[in-house]
Amino acid sequence: MPYYGRIVFFSILFLGCSFSDSKTDDEQVLARIDNLTVSVPHFENAFKEYFYRTGQVLTPTESTKKAILDSEFNTYVMAVHAMDLGLDETAEAKYQKLTIEKRVLTEEFLEQLLFSNIDVTDQDLREYFLRFNARLRASHLYAPTFKQAEAYYQRLEAGEQFSDLAKEAFSNPYLSENGGDIGWFTTDELDVSFEETAFNLKQGEYSRPVKTAQGYSIIKVTESTVNPLITEDEFAQNKGKLESYVRKKKEELAQREHLATFVDGINLNTESVSDLYQIISTSAGQWENKDPEFVSNLSQLKGELATNGNYEFDVDRFIEEYYASSSAMLNSVRDQSSLENYIKGVTYRAFMVDEATKAGIDQQKEVQNSIQETYLHYLERLVMDNLKQSIENSPAELYTTFQENQDRFNQPMVVNVQRLVVEGEAKAQAMITAYNSGTPFDELISRHSINNEDRLINGELGYINIDEFGFNSTKLANLQNGEVSTPITYADGEIHVYKILDKIEARPLTFDEAKNQVDAFLTQKKLAELRNSTIARVKEKHDAEINTERLNALTIKI
Repeated sequence: MPYYGRIVFFSILFLGCSFSDSKTDDEQVLARIDNLTVSVPHFENAFKEYFYRTGQVLTPTESTKKAILDSEFNTYVMAVHAMDLGLDETAEAKYQKLTIEKRVLTEEFLEQLLFSNIDVTDQDLREYFLRFNARLRASHLYAPTFKQAEAYYQRLEAGEQFSDLAKEAFSNPYLSENGGDIGWFTTDELDVSFEETAFNLKQGEYSRPVKTAQGYSIIKVTESTVNPLITEDEFAQNKGKLESYVRKKKEELAQREHLATFVDGINLNTESVSDLYQIISTSAGQWENKDPEFVSNLSQLKGELATNGNYEFDVDRFIEEYYASSSAMLNSVRDQSSLENYIKGVTYRAFMVDEATKAGIDQQKEVQNSIQETYLHYLERLVMDNLKQSIENSPAELYTTFQENQDRFNQPMVVNVQRLVVEGEAKAQAMITAYNSGTPFDELISRHSINNEDRLINGELGYINIDEFGFNSTKLANLQNGEVSTPITYADGEIHVYKILDKIEARPLTFDEAKNQVDAFLTQKKLAELRNSTIARVKEKHDAEINTERLNALTIKI
Protein backbone atom coordinates (compact mmCIF):
# COMPACT_ATOMS: atom_id res chain seq x y z
CA MET A 1 0.00 0.00 0.00
CA PRO A 2 1.17 3.58 -0.40
CA TYR A 3 3.44 4.50 2.47
CA TYR A 4 3.35 8.05 3.76
CA GLY A 5 6.59 8.52 5.62
CA ARG A 6 7.97 11.68 7.12
CA ILE A 7 7.97 14.10 4.23
CA VAL A 8 10.92 16.37 3.62
CA PHE A 9 10.39 19.92 2.47
CA PHE A 10 11.92 23.37 2.74
CA SER A 11 12.59 24.27 6.34
CA ILE A 12 9.94 26.24 8.20
CA LEU A 13 12.85 28.37 9.37
CA PHE A 14 12.77 30.11 5.99
CA LEU A 15 10.00 32.54 6.84
CA GLY A 16 9.91 35.02 4.00
CA CYS A 17 6.73 35.87 2.16
CA SER A 18 5.52 38.59 4.49
CA PHE A 19 2.23 40.16 3.40
CA SER A 20 2.05 42.92 5.98
CA ASP A 21 2.44 46.60 5.06
CA SER A 22 3.10 47.79 8.62
CA LYS A 23 5.99 50.14 9.33
CA THR A 24 7.46 47.62 11.77
CA ASP A 25 7.54 44.97 9.08
CA ASP A 26 9.03 47.41 6.56
CA GLU A 27 11.92 48.02 8.92
CA GLN A 28 12.66 44.27 8.76
CA VAL A 29 12.51 44.03 4.95
CA LEU A 30 15.73 43.46 2.99
CA ALA A 31 14.16 42.84 -0.42
CA ARG A 32 10.67 43.15 -1.90
CA ILE A 33 8.89 42.34 -5.15
CA ASP A 34 5.14 42.90 -5.24
CA ASN A 35 3.84 41.51 -1.92
CA LEU A 36 6.71 39.05 -1.43
CA THR A 37 9.54 40.01 0.89
CA VAL A 38 12.74 38.63 2.32
CA SER A 39 12.81 39.75 5.94
CA VAL A 40 15.75 40.00 8.32
CA PRO A 41 14.73 36.82 10.24
CA HIS A 42 14.33 34.96 6.94
CA PHE A 43 17.77 36.06 5.78
CA GLU A 44 19.44 35.27 9.11
CA ASN A 45 18.06 31.74 9.08
CA ALA A 46 19.08 31.30 5.44
CA PHE A 47 22.62 32.47 6.24
CA LYS A 48 22.89 30.02 9.13
CA GLU A 49 21.66 27.21 6.90
CA TYR A 50 24.39 27.99 4.34
CA PHE A 51 26.93 28.35 7.15
CA TYR A 52 26.36 24.84 8.49
CA ARG A 53 25.95 23.33 5.02
CA THR A 54 29.37 24.66 3.96
CA GLY A 55 31.22 23.25 6.96
CA GLN A 56 30.97 26.33 9.18
CA VAL A 57 33.56 28.27 7.16
CA LEU A 58 31.28 30.93 5.64
CA THR A 59 32.03 34.46 6.84
CA PRO A 60 29.40 37.25 6.80
CA THR A 61 31.19 39.61 4.41
CA GLU A 62 29.23 42.04 2.25
CA SER A 63 29.73 39.82 -0.79
CA THR A 64 28.60 36.58 0.89
CA LYS A 65 25.56 38.30 2.43
CA LYS A 66 24.62 39.72 -0.96
CA ALA A 67 25.04 36.32 -2.64
CA ILE A 68 22.74 34.62 -0.11
CA LEU A 69 20.14 37.38 -0.30
CA ASP A 70 20.15 37.11 -4.09
CA SER A 71 19.73 33.35 -3.89
CA GLU A 72 16.68 33.69 -1.64
CA PHE A 73 15.14 36.70 -3.35
CA ASN A 74 15.60 35.46 -6.91
CA THR A 75 13.30 32.54 -6.11
CA TYR A 76 10.56 35.08 -5.48
CA VAL A 77 11.44 37.01 -8.63
CA MET A 78 11.12 33.88 -10.74
CA ALA A 79 7.87 32.94 -8.98
CA VAL A 80 6.45 36.37 -9.84
CA HIS A 81 7.49 35.78 -13.45
CA ALA A 82 5.60 32.44 -13.35
CA MET A 83 2.52 34.36 -12.24
CA ASP A 84 3.03 36.89 -15.05
CA LEU A 85 2.98 33.97 -17.49
CA GLY A 86 -0.12 32.50 -15.85
CA LEU A 87 1.65 29.29 -14.90
CA ASP A 88 0.03 29.41 -11.47
CA GLU A 89 -3.40 29.19 -13.11
CA THR A 90 -2.83 25.84 -14.81
CA ALA A 91 -4.58 22.72 -13.54
CA GLU A 92 -1.20 21.13 -12.81
CA ALA A 93 -0.13 24.09 -10.63
CA LYS A 94 -3.38 23.94 -8.69
CA TYR A 95 -2.94 20.21 -8.12
CA GLN A 96 0.61 20.87 -6.96
CA LYS A 97 -0.47 23.53 -4.47
CA LEU A 98 -3.09 21.17 -3.05
CA THR A 99 -0.42 18.48 -2.75
CA ILE A 100 1.94 20.87 -0.96
CA GLU A 101 -0.77 21.89 1.51
CA LYS A 102 -1.50 18.26 2.33
CA ARG A 103 2.18 17.43 2.70
CA VAL A 104 2.79 20.27 5.12
CA LEU A 105 -0.29 19.47 7.18
CA THR A 106 0.51 15.75 7.40
CA GLU A 107 4.06 16.60 8.48
CA GLU A 108 2.75 18.98 11.11
CA PHE A 109 0.19 16.41 12.26
CA LEU A 110 3.09 14.10 12.98
CA GLU A 111 5.29 16.71 14.63
CA GLN A 112 2.68 18.53 16.70
CA LEU A 113 0.17 15.80 17.51
CA LEU A 114 1.65 12.33 17.11
CA PHE A 115 5.21 12.97 18.27
CA SER A 116 4.50 15.61 20.91
CA ASN A 117 4.27 13.09 23.77
CA ILE A 118 7.34 11.07 22.83
CA ASP A 119 9.88 11.13 25.60
CA VAL A 120 13.47 9.89 25.44
CA THR A 121 14.46 8.47 28.81
CA ASP A 122 17.89 7.70 30.20
CA GLN A 123 16.98 4.02 29.91
CA ASP A 124 16.25 4.49 26.18
CA LEU A 125 19.67 6.07 25.68
CA ARG A 126 21.41 3.26 27.53
CA GLU A 127 19.56 0.63 25.53
CA TYR A 128 20.53 2.17 22.18
CA PHE A 129 24.10 2.77 23.33
CA LEU A 130 24.26 -0.95 24.07
CA ARG A 131 22.86 -1.69 20.61
CA PHE A 132 25.63 0.35 19.00
CA ASN A 133 28.10 -1.84 20.85
CA ALA A 134 26.33 -5.08 20.01
CA ARG A 135 25.90 -7.17 16.89
CA LEU A 136 23.22 -9.73 16.11
CA ARG A 137 22.98 -12.45 13.55
CA ALA A 138 19.49 -13.35 12.43
CA SER A 139 17.47 -15.35 9.97
CA HIS A 140 14.03 -14.48 8.70
CA LEU A 141 11.10 -15.80 6.70
CA TYR A 142 9.77 -13.18 4.31
CA ALA A 143 6.20 -12.93 3.02
CA PRO A 144 4.53 -10.14 1.00
CA THR A 145 1.25 -10.47 2.96
CA PHE A 146 0.32 -10.92 6.60
CA LYS A 147 -1.81 -13.94 5.70
CA GLN A 148 1.16 -15.79 4.25
CA ALA A 149 3.48 -14.75 7.10
CA GLU A 150 0.92 -15.91 9.67
CA ALA A 151 0.70 -19.26 7.88
CA TYR A 152 4.48 -19.66 8.22
CA TYR A 153 4.21 -18.75 11.92
CA GLN A 154 1.52 -21.35 12.56
CA ARG A 155 3.64 -24.01 10.85
CA LEU A 156 6.59 -23.07 13.06
CA GLU A 157 4.37 -23.36 16.11
CA ALA A 158 3.28 -26.78 14.87
CA GLY A 159 6.90 -27.94 14.86
CA GLU A 160 8.20 -27.36 11.33
CA GLN A 161 11.82 -26.21 11.03
CA PHE A 162 12.79 -22.63 10.24
CA SER A 163 15.33 -23.85 7.66
CA ASP A 164 12.72 -25.96 5.84
CA LEU A 165 10.29 -23.03 5.56
CA ALA A 166 13.10 -20.80 4.26
CA LYS A 167 13.34 -23.06 1.20
CA GLU A 168 9.72 -22.14 0.42
CA ALA A 169 10.01 -18.45 1.34
CA PHE A 170 13.06 -17.55 -0.78
CA SER A 171 14.10 -17.95 -4.40
CA ASN A 172 17.51 -16.44 -3.55
CA PRO A 173 19.87 -19.47 -3.35
CA TYR A 174 21.83 -18.21 -0.34
CA LEU A 175 18.75 -17.39 1.76
CA SER A 176 17.00 -20.58 0.69
CA GLU A 177 19.91 -22.87 1.52
CA ASN A 178 20.98 -21.06 4.69
CA GLY A 179 17.68 -20.83 6.55
CA GLY A 180 16.99 -17.20 5.64
CA ASP A 181 20.28 -16.03 7.21
CA ILE A 182 20.89 -12.30 6.72
CA GLY A 183 24.22 -12.26 8.53
CA TRP A 184 25.47 -9.90 11.22
CA PHE A 185 24.08 -6.41 11.78
CA THR A 186 23.88 -3.69 14.38
CA THR A 187 21.50 -0.78 14.94
CA ASP A 188 20.52 1.48 12.02
CA GLU A 189 21.42 -1.06 9.34
CA LEU A 190 18.01 -2.65 8.73
CA ASP A 191 14.34 -1.70 8.66
CA VAL A 192 13.44 0.01 11.94
CA SER A 193 10.66 -2.46 12.84
CA PHE A 194 12.89 -5.43 11.97
CA GLU A 195 15.67 -4.02 14.16
CA GLU A 196 13.35 -3.22 17.08
CA THR A 197 11.99 -6.74 17.09
CA ALA A 198 15.38 -8.44 16.69
CA PHE A 199 16.99 -6.57 19.58
CA ASN A 200 14.12 -7.60 21.83
CA LEU A 201 14.47 -11.32 21.08
CA LYS A 202 16.64 -13.77 22.97
CA GLN A 203 19.06 -15.97 21.06
CA GLY A 204 17.12 -18.84 19.48
CA GLU A 205 13.73 -17.12 19.76
CA TYR A 206 11.59 -16.24 16.75
CA SER A 207 9.00 -13.49 16.47
CA ARG A 208 5.43 -13.26 15.29
CA PRO A 209 5.08 -11.66 11.79
CA VAL A 210 6.55 -8.16 11.79
CA LYS A 211 5.40 -5.49 9.31
CA THR A 212 8.36 -3.85 7.56
CA ALA A 213 8.57 -1.43 4.65
CA GLN A 214 9.03 -4.43 2.32
CA GLY A 215 6.32 -6.77 3.63
CA TYR A 216 6.31 -9.13 6.61
CA SER A 217 9.12 -11.03 8.32
CA ILE A 218 9.32 -13.69 11.01
CA ILE A 219 12.67 -13.04 12.68
CA LYS A 220 14.90 -15.51 14.51
CA VAL A 221 18.05 -14.37 16.33
CA THR A 222 20.77 -16.99 15.88
CA GLU A 223 23.84 -15.33 17.43
CA SER A 224 24.73 -12.19 19.37
CA THR A 225 27.83 -10.46 20.64
CA VAL A 226 28.42 -7.40 22.82
CA ASN A 227 31.55 -5.30 23.23
CA PRO A 228 32.75 -6.33 26.71
CA LEU A 229 34.61 -3.05 27.32
CA ILE A 230 31.70 -0.57 27.42
CA THR A 231 32.30 2.03 30.13
CA GLU A 232 30.15 4.62 31.86
CA ASP A 233 32.50 7.33 30.58
CA GLU A 234 31.88 6.22 26.98
CA PHE A 235 28.14 6.38 27.57
CA ALA A 236 28.42 9.89 29.04
CA GLN A 237 30.51 11.08 26.07
CA ASN A 238 27.99 9.79 23.54
CA LYS A 239 24.78 10.62 25.41
CA GLY A 240 24.23 13.96 23.68
CA LYS A 241 24.63 12.51 20.18
CA LEU A 242 22.35 9.60 21.02
CA GLU A 243 19.33 11.65 22.08
CA SER A 244 18.50 13.00 18.62
CA TYR A 245 19.08 9.58 17.05
CA VAL A 246 16.87 7.76 19.56
CA ARG A 247 14.11 10.35 19.21
CA LYS A 248 14.02 9.86 15.44
CA LYS A 249 13.87 6.08 15.91
CA LYS A 250 10.99 6.35 18.36
CA GLU A 251 9.17 8.78 16.08
CA GLU A 252 9.52 6.45 13.10
CA LEU A 253 8.21 3.52 15.13
CA ALA A 254 5.32 5.62 16.46
CA GLN A 255 4.37 6.73 12.96
CA ARG A 256 4.53 3.21 11.57
CA GLU A 257 2.41 1.86 14.43
CA HIS A 258 -0.13 4.70 13.99
CA LEU A 259 -0.37 4.02 10.25
CA ALA A 260 -0.76 0.26 10.73
CA THR A 261 -3.40 0.68 13.45
CA PHE A 262 -5.42 3.14 11.37
CA VAL A 263 -5.25 1.06 8.19
CA ASP A 264 -6.16 -2.13 10.05
CA GLY A 265 -9.27 -0.33 11.33
CA ILE A 266 -10.48 0.75 7.87
CA ASN A 267 -13.67 -0.84 6.56
CA LEU A 268 -14.17 -0.54 2.82
CA ASN A 269 -17.58 -0.29 1.16
CA THR A 270 -16.97 -3.17 -1.23
CA GLU A 271 -19.88 -2.25 -3.54
CA SER A 272 -18.70 1.35 -3.95
CA VAL A 273 -15.08 0.23 -4.42
CA SER A 274 -16.17 -2.20 -7.14
CA ASP A 275 -18.13 0.54 -8.90
CA LEU A 276 -15.10 2.82 -8.67
CA TYR A 277 -12.79 0.16 -10.08
CA GLN A 278 -15.19 -0.42 -12.97
CA ILE A 279 -14.88 3.26 -13.95
CA ILE A 280 -11.08 3.24 -13.59
CA SER A 281 -10.52 -0.04 -15.46
CA THR A 282 -12.44 1.18 -18.51
CA SER A 283 -10.52 4.48 -18.73
CA ALA A 284 -6.97 3.85 -17.47
CA GLY A 285 -5.35 6.68 -19.43
CA GLN A 286 -7.90 9.18 -18.10
CA TRP A 287 -7.28 7.99 -14.53
CA GLU A 288 -3.57 8.70 -14.78
CA ASN A 289 -4.05 12.05 -16.56
CA LYS A 290 -6.79 13.36 -14.22
CA ASP A 291 -9.01 13.95 -17.22
CA PRO A 292 -11.98 16.28 -16.45
CA GLU A 293 -14.48 13.95 -18.15
CA PHE A 294 -13.16 11.05 -16.07
CA VAL A 295 -13.50 13.09 -12.86
CA SER A 296 -17.07 13.93 -13.87
CA ASN A 297 -17.78 10.20 -14.12
CA LEU A 298 -16.25 9.64 -10.69
CA SER A 299 -18.48 12.32 -9.17
CA GLN A 300 -21.55 10.32 -10.24
CA LEU A 301 -20.72 7.84 -7.48
CA LYS A 302 -22.24 8.65 -4.11
CA GLY A 303 -21.71 7.72 -0.50
CA GLU A 304 -18.83 6.38 1.55
CA LEU A 305 -15.84 4.48 0.25
CA ALA A 306 -14.25 3.80 3.63
CA THR A 307 -14.80 4.27 7.34
CA ASN A 308 -12.67 3.97 10.44
CA GLY A 309 -14.80 4.24 13.55
CA ASN A 310 -16.55 7.59 13.28
CA TYR A 311 -14.28 8.79 10.48
CA GLU A 312 -15.93 8.73 7.06
CA PHE A 313 -14.20 8.96 3.68
CA ASP A 314 -16.65 9.62 0.85
CA VAL A 315 -16.39 9.96 -2.92
CA ASP A 316 -16.03 13.76 -2.86
CA ARG A 317 -13.06 13.49 -0.50
CA PHE A 318 -11.63 10.71 -2.63
CA ILE A 319 -11.65 13.01 -5.67
CA GLU A 320 -9.81 15.70 -3.69
CA GLU A 321 -7.15 13.20 -2.60
CA TYR A 322 -6.99 11.85 -6.16
CA TYR A 323 -6.12 15.34 -7.43
CA ALA A 324 -3.32 15.56 -4.85
CA SER A 325 -1.85 12.16 -5.76
CA SER A 326 1.40 11.78 -7.67
CA SER A 327 1.72 9.91 -10.96
CA ALA A 328 3.58 7.12 -9.14
CA MET A 329 0.66 6.65 -6.74
CA LEU A 330 -1.87 6.53 -9.57
CA ASN A 331 0.27 4.15 -11.61
CA SER A 332 0.39 1.78 -8.63
CA VAL A 333 -3.32 1.01 -9.17
CA ARG A 334 -3.26 -2.06 -11.40
CA ASP A 335 -6.23 -4.09 -10.15
CA GLN A 336 -8.99 -3.92 -7.56
CA SER A 337 -6.68 -5.08 -4.77
CA SER A 338 -4.15 -2.29 -5.44
CA LEU A 339 -7.05 0.19 -5.70
CA GLU A 340 -8.16 -0.87 -2.22
CA ASN A 341 -4.63 -0.25 -0.93
CA TYR A 342 -4.61 3.17 -2.63
CA ILE A 343 -7.94 4.07 -1.00
CA LYS A 344 -6.61 3.05 2.42
CA GLY A 345 -3.52 5.18 1.89
CA VAL A 346 -5.37 8.33 0.87
CA THR A 347 -7.94 7.78 3.62
CA TYR A 348 -5.09 7.87 6.12
CA ARG A 349 -3.69 11.04 4.54
CA ALA A 350 -7.12 12.69 4.61
CA PHE A 351 -7.50 11.74 8.28
CA MET A 352 -4.16 13.35 9.20
CA VAL A 353 -5.06 16.53 7.31
CA ASP A 354 -8.46 16.70 9.02
CA GLU A 355 -6.96 16.18 12.46
CA ALA A 356 -4.37 18.90 11.82
CA THR A 357 -7.12 21.27 10.63
CA LYS A 358 -9.28 20.51 13.68
CA ALA A 359 -6.31 21.41 15.88
CA GLY A 360 -5.93 24.75 14.07
CA ILE A 361 -2.53 23.85 12.68
CA ASP A 362 -3.50 25.08 9.21
CA GLN A 363 -3.96 28.60 10.65
CA GLN A 364 -0.51 28.82 12.21
CA LYS A 365 1.58 31.51 10.54
CA GLU A 366 4.67 29.32 10.30
CA VAL A 367 2.66 26.58 8.57
CA GLN A 368 1.08 29.00 6.11
CA ASN A 369 4.52 30.43 5.35
CA SER A 370 5.92 26.94 4.81
CA ILE A 371 3.17 26.13 2.31
CA GLN A 372 3.70 29.43 0.49
CA GLU A 373 7.50 29.10 0.46
CA THR A 374 7.38 25.58 -0.97
CA TYR A 375 4.86 26.65 -3.61
CA LEU A 376 7.05 29.58 -4.71
CA HIS A 377 9.98 27.20 -5.19
CA TYR A 378 7.69 25.03 -7.31
CA LEU A 379 6.76 28.04 -9.48
CA GLU A 380 10.45 28.85 -9.89
CA ARG A 381 11.06 25.31 -11.16
CA LEU A 382 8.18 25.68 -13.63
CA VAL A 383 9.73 28.86 -15.06
CA MET A 384 13.14 27.24 -15.30
CA ASP A 385 11.61 24.30 -17.19
CA ASN A 386 9.97 26.77 -19.59
CA LEU A 387 13.23 28.60 -20.15
CA LYS A 388 15.09 25.36 -20.74
CA GLN A 389 12.55 24.22 -23.31
CA SER A 390 13.11 27.44 -25.25
CA ILE A 391 16.82 26.69 -25.75
CA GLU A 392 18.03 25.17 -29.01
CA ASN A 393 21.65 24.28 -29.81
CA SER A 394 22.68 24.16 -33.44
CA PRO A 395 25.19 21.53 -34.70
CA ALA A 396 27.73 24.31 -35.28
CA GLU A 397 27.35 25.58 -31.70
CA LEU A 398 27.80 22.08 -30.33
CA TYR A 399 30.96 21.43 -32.31
CA THR A 400 32.46 24.81 -31.39
CA THR A 401 31.68 24.22 -27.71
CA PHE A 402 33.32 20.78 -27.91
CA GLN A 403 36.46 22.22 -29.52
CA GLU A 404 36.75 24.99 -26.91
CA ASN A 405 36.16 22.68 -23.90
CA GLN A 406 37.68 19.33 -24.87
CA ASP A 407 39.24 18.88 -21.44
CA ARG A 408 35.72 18.63 -19.97
CA PHE A 409 34.66 15.69 -22.10
CA ASN A 410 36.56 12.59 -21.04
CA GLN A 411 35.66 9.00 -20.32
CA PRO A 412 36.89 8.58 -16.72
CA MET A 413 38.64 5.45 -15.55
CA VAL A 414 36.15 2.82 -14.39
CA VAL A 415 36.92 -0.21 -12.27
CA ASN A 416 35.05 -3.37 -11.45
CA VAL A 417 35.91 -4.32 -7.87
CA GLN A 418 35.16 -6.84 -5.18
CA ARG A 419 34.85 -5.50 -1.65
CA LEU A 420 35.70 -7.19 1.62
CA VAL A 421 34.44 -5.41 4.75
CA VAL A 422 35.93 -6.30 8.14
CA GLU A 423 36.33 -4.76 11.58
CA GLY A 424 39.72 -3.28 12.42
CA GLU A 425 42.90 -2.76 10.43
CA ALA A 426 44.57 -5.84 11.93
CA LYS A 427 41.80 -8.06 10.58
CA ALA A 428 42.04 -6.35 7.16
CA GLN A 429 45.80 -6.86 7.05
CA ALA A 430 45.32 -10.53 7.93
CA MET A 431 42.87 -10.88 5.01
CA ILE A 432 45.38 -9.31 2.62
CA THR A 433 48.09 -11.70 3.83
CA ALA A 434 45.73 -14.66 3.38
CA TYR A 435 44.86 -13.56 -0.17
CA ASN A 436 48.50 -13.09 -1.11
CA SER A 437 49.17 -16.57 0.31
CA GLY A 438 46.62 -18.13 -2.04
CA THR A 439 43.24 -17.99 -0.28
CA PRO A 440 40.58 -17.02 -2.87
CA PHE A 441 39.07 -13.56 -2.30
CA ASP A 442 35.58 -15.07 -2.76
CA GLU A 443 36.22 -17.36 0.20
CA LEU A 444 37.46 -14.49 2.38
CA ILE A 445 34.27 -12.54 1.62
CA SER A 446 31.93 -15.45 2.38
CA ARG A 447 33.73 -16.30 5.64
CA HIS A 448 34.72 -12.91 7.03
CA SER A 449 32.72 -10.00 5.51
CA ILE A 450 30.50 -8.16 7.99
CA ASN A 451 28.47 -6.63 5.14
CA ASN A 452 25.33 -8.71 4.55
CA GLU A 453 24.73 -7.57 0.97
CA ASP A 454 28.32 -8.26 -0.04
CA ARG A 455 28.03 -11.83 1.14
CA LEU A 456 24.99 -12.30 -1.10
CA ILE A 457 26.62 -10.81 -4.24
CA ASN A 458 30.15 -12.06 -3.56
CA GLY A 459 31.29 -8.50 -2.88
CA GLU A 460 31.22 -7.53 -6.58
CA LEU A 461 30.19 -3.88 -6.95
CA GLY A 462 30.28 -3.69 -10.76
CA TYR A 463 31.89 -0.97 -12.86
CA ILE A 464 32.30 2.28 -10.90
CA ASN A 465 33.77 5.65 -11.84
CA ILE A 466 37.12 5.78 -10.05
CA ASP A 467 36.33 9.29 -8.79
CA GLU A 468 33.53 7.88 -6.62
CA PHE A 469 36.23 6.49 -4.30
CA GLY A 470 37.26 10.05 -3.36
CA PHE A 471 40.62 10.36 -1.65
CA ASN A 472 41.26 6.64 -2.21
CA SER A 473 40.82 6.81 -5.99
CA THR A 474 44.57 7.16 -6.61
CA LYS A 475 45.29 4.02 -4.56
CA LEU A 476 42.88 1.98 -6.65
CA ALA A 477 43.88 3.54 -9.96
CA ASN A 478 47.46 2.34 -9.47
CA LEU A 479 46.44 -1.30 -8.91
CA GLN A 480 46.45 -3.92 -11.66
CA ASN A 481 43.79 -6.55 -12.31
CA GLY A 482 43.88 -9.18 -9.56
CA GLU A 483 45.66 -6.95 -7.03
CA VAL A 484 44.10 -5.91 -3.72
CA SER A 485 44.28 -2.56 -2.00
CA THR A 486 45.82 -1.71 1.33
CA PRO A 487 43.30 -1.37 4.20
CA ILE A 488 40.96 1.60 3.59
CA THR A 489 39.11 3.09 6.57
CA TYR A 490 35.46 3.65 5.68
CA ALA A 491 33.97 4.38 9.12
CA ASP A 492 35.00 4.06 12.74
CA GLY A 493 36.28 0.49 13.01
CA GLU A 494 35.01 -0.52 9.55
CA ILE A 495 37.77 -1.31 7.06
CA HIS A 496 37.45 -2.07 3.35
CA VAL A 497 39.78 -4.09 1.13
CA TYR A 498 39.18 -3.94 -2.63
CA LYS A 499 40.24 -6.39 -5.33
CA ILE A 500 40.47 -5.08 -8.89
CA LEU A 501 38.59 -7.39 -11.24
CA ASP A 502 38.86 -5.18 -14.32
CA LYS A 503 40.00 -1.66 -15.15
CA ILE A 504 39.20 0.53 -18.15
CA GLU A 505 41.61 3.42 -18.52
CA ALA A 506 40.47 7.03 -18.93
CA ARG A 507 40.51 8.55 -22.42
CA PRO A 508 39.25 11.64 -24.28
CA LEU A 509 35.83 11.29 -25.90
CA THR A 510 35.24 11.89 -29.59
CA PHE A 511 32.71 14.54 -30.60
CA ASP A 512 30.10 11.89 -31.47
CA GLU A 513 30.61 10.16 -28.12
CA ALA A 514 30.43 13.45 -26.21
CA LYS A 515 27.56 15.05 -28.14
CA ASN A 516 24.95 14.55 -25.40
CA GLN A 517 27.33 15.85 -22.72
CA VAL A 518 28.20 18.86 -24.91
CA ASP A 519 24.52 19.57 -25.47
CA ALA A 520 23.81 19.43 -21.71
CA PHE A 521 26.84 21.63 -20.95
CA LEU A 522 25.88 24.28 -23.50
CA THR A 523 22.22 24.18 -22.46
CA GLN A 524 23.15 24.80 -18.82
CA LYS A 525 25.39 27.69 -19.83
CA LYS A 526 22.62 29.30 -21.89
CA LEU A 527 20.07 28.60 -19.17
CA ALA A 528 22.17 30.44 -16.56
CA GLU A 529 22.47 33.43 -18.87
CA LEU A 530 18.76 33.34 -19.69
CA ARG A 531 17.86 33.11 -16.00
CA ASN A 532 20.02 36.14 -15.14
CA SER A 533 18.52 38.25 -17.93
CA THR A 534 14.99 37.17 -16.95
CA ILE A 535 15.58 38.08 -13.30
CA ALA A 536 16.90 41.52 -14.28
CA ARG A 537 13.93 42.15 -16.57
CA VAL A 538 11.33 41.02 -14.00
CA LYS A 539 12.93 43.09 -11.23
CA GLU A 540 12.72 46.18 -13.42
CA LYS A 541 9.15 45.46 -14.51
CA HIS A 542 7.92 45.03 -10.92
CA ASP A 543 10.07 47.76 -9.32
CA ALA A 544 11.82 45.27 -7.07
CA GLU A 545 13.59 46.79 -4.06
CA ILE A 546 16.79 45.60 -2.35
CA ASN A 547 17.94 47.47 0.74
CA THR A 548 21.71 47.04 0.37
CA GLU A 549 22.48 49.52 3.15
CA ARG A 550 20.38 47.59 5.66
CA LEU A 551 21.92 44.30 4.50
CA ASN A 552 25.50 45.57 4.90
CA ALA A 553 24.73 46.92 8.37
CA LEU A 554 23.25 43.60 9.49
CA THR A 555 25.32 41.64 12.02
CA ILE A 556 24.95 37.86 11.78
CA LYS A 557 25.31 35.97 15.06
CA ILE A 558 26.01 32.25 14.62
